[in-house]
Amino acid sequence: MLVPITAVLLLAWAGDPGGESIRFFATWLLAVLLPGTLLWRVLAGGRSVTQDLGFGAVLGLVWQLATWAICTAIGLPLLQWAATVLLVLTFILVPGLRPHFGLRGIAPAPPRWWHALLVTSLLLAILRTVAVLLRAIPLPPEAAARNQDIWYQLGLVHMLTHHVPPPDPAALGEPLIYHWFATASMASGSVMSDVDPPQVLMHQWPIIMVITLVLAGWAAGEALSERSWVGPIAGAFAGVLPGALQLAVTPKANLVGSQSIQSPTGTMAAVVMLGLVGPTVLILRRQAGPGVWVAMVLLLGLAAGTKPTVLPIMLAGCAVAGVFSWFSERRPPWRLAAVTGLSAVFLLASSFVLIGSAQGSRIQFLAALRVLPYYRVVTGDASLPASGGWTLPSVASGDSRLILFAAVLLTWYLVTQTPRLVGLFGLRIEPVRRDPAYWWIGGCVAAGTCLTLVISQQGYSEYYFLSAILALGTVGTVAVGAELGRRADLLSVVIAGWAGVLTASALYLWWPTNQANRTVAGAIVGLVVPFAILAAVGAVVILLINRARGAAICVQVIALTIAAGLPAQLVYNVQAIGVAAQPRSAPNEAQRIYLTRDEQAAMLWLHDHKADDDVAVTNVFCMPAKYRPGCPDDAFWVSGLSGIQQYLGGWAYTPANLGAVEAGKSFLAQPSPWPDRLQDSLDAVQQPTPELLARLKNQVGVDWIVADLRAGPVSPELDRLAVRAFSNSDMRIYRLR
Repeated sequence: MLVPITAVLLLAWAGDPGGESIRFFATWLLAVLLPGTLLWRVLAGGRSVTQDLGFGAVLGLVWQLATWAICTAIGLPLLQWAATVLLVLTFILVPGLRPHFGLRGIAPAPPRWWHALLVTSLLLAILRTVAVLLRAIPLPPEAAARNQDIWYQLGLVHMLTHHVPPPDPAALGEPLIYHWFATASMASGSVMSDVDPPQVLMHQWPIIMVITLVLAGWAAGEALSERSWVGPIAGAFAGVLPGALQLAVTPKANLVGSQSIQSPTGTMAAVVMLGLVGPTVLILRRQAGPGVWVAMVLLLGLAAGTKPTVLPIMLAGCAVAGVFSWFSERRPPWRLAAVTGLSAVFLLASSFVLIGSAQGSRIQFLAALRVLPYYRVVTGDASLPASGGWTLPSVASGDSRLILFAAVLLTWYLVTQTPRLVGLFGLRIEPVRRDPAYWWIGGCVAAGTCLTLVISQQGYSEYYFLSAILALGTVGTVAVGAELGRRADLLSVVIAGWAGVLTASALYLWWPTNQANRTVAGAIVGLVVPFAILAAVGAVVILLINRARGAAICVQVIALTIAAGLPAQLVYNVQAIGVAAQPRSAPNEAQRIYLTRDEQAAMLWLHDHKADDDVAVTNVFCMPAKYRPGCPDDAFWVSGLSGIQQYLGGWAYTPANLGAVEAGKSFLAQPSPWPDRLQDSLDAVQQPTPELLARLKNQVGVDWIVADLRAGPVSPELDRLAVRAFSNSDMRIYRLR
């Protein structure tokens, strides 16, 4: 009980009512974790409580989405509770299933230290998530500057509470081609627990995801290494200390891993990759029965709608493991061919309805360097993502100075990810080299790392390839270290680890930083030299303490690398907790994504008074609110907060907009794909006529007019032509007669 109580108290600190948090966590435990654990046990489990819980937590998402889809499609979403009760009763009443229903099923009892370490890992992961991510994002209607993607995702959650499949909330009648399984999970939890979607998306669902990250990381580490003590280490690095390798104070590396409030799909992708470890390892090691194959199909289906990055990474991993198995076994690896075929089928099927964010993408080598430190000031390249030729413009210029700078950035990109990549070096060492499971992990990690450097997407979304394998890569590194650890004495590993910690601490404290750097030489000093110092110190220490070769050296390098990443992460988390303990600072009203309290309160009122299928017309399309040609057309907060279907809202992410991006122009500055809708919307607010409003009401089906005074003038004629239903200092809401 310590974990849920602590989670509720920490969320209350972040602004969540305790009763709603209790209902949501109870719903997750009863309707996701319990069914998933039972299903994993009967399909593939019984090996350990760790694997039952970890892989069961991911498989439970499949159960949740399946029951949500059926019950919502027939108009009875609360029937999900009946489905869960029926599943539990089946396990209780059927003699063959009853042994799986106990606290540990048919698995052996876990070690004595298991409970204490699990609880500790979960508590630390929850504390870090609340302090680093959630405390800074207040719940509506508090005035704040929240990322615009939060409103986009929230609009999908609202739609998914009563639509299967969901429409596009920003464009009436347009299909939603997007990977919406994460938001469907939120919609299911919101309906079943009777907790409002904003609270679920911004605070509560991220908590259950980090719990799942820890559980699945623990399970994946144990399954890969076949050692129970590896689980807690892997789980800790998946959910407690998931950051990259940062040595100096600046530039900052990613220290939060795959977790993100504005991109729940990225978080869930990391969870799904860990969940795939369960059936994949059993299949590759020839330990799979029919139930394991069923679990594999279910998890691949989950991957198909979670993120477009997951299945390509899965295919790459299968390809690498397949080539290895073919050469080592000297016969075709048909089991891997089957997994590859299943992955390809799901990828092809999902490409028609679920992979929408890939529109406007292209092949462009090293495009990901655009967002790395110093790039723009050193190169002067202000080109937009997914624009230009086959290579990053600064590299394509042929300037030797810029090519050297690109090499520096590429080096920094790779060395910051060494906690995930260093395990790849163990693939050539016995006994790891004989195990196709490790080759699969290596293929997945290499694919996620390299695809990020090959593809260019709108909004730099190519980084989601990297994000998907962050937890998986670290778990793989830990497992490789454990597998090879029998050939290294413990003292040498401890010495190497301490060398990494002390060197990284010294660099963090004393290495000079220059955030205003504008030269290639300065970039080398800031980005590469600290890692070169760590490598030099590590080489000297390992040469001095090492009496063996191969496996022992690899384990020592892994220990040094992972340990070197701890100081910056610990400082970052402690500082975040300290900041979170202070009163929340006043929002910056000058930020373009700032929303007033009255704007949010008006939309929450509309949410409470609209019908499920109501349609609204509005003058809000851009952030900041005032519309003008070329403004950033990513205002999703009207549908995000109210849940109403818009005749036309912010069109930035619509397939019609992403598919029509002009060269050298941002998808945020494109003209509306529906200029007639745009003009009708503006006229309905600024210069309404009886004829226009009658046409919108009778031919389009518009029920409401949502007018934001910050977005432009609102005609007083609306008080005569429609019924004012709500007003405050910023907003007017009218119901059409």
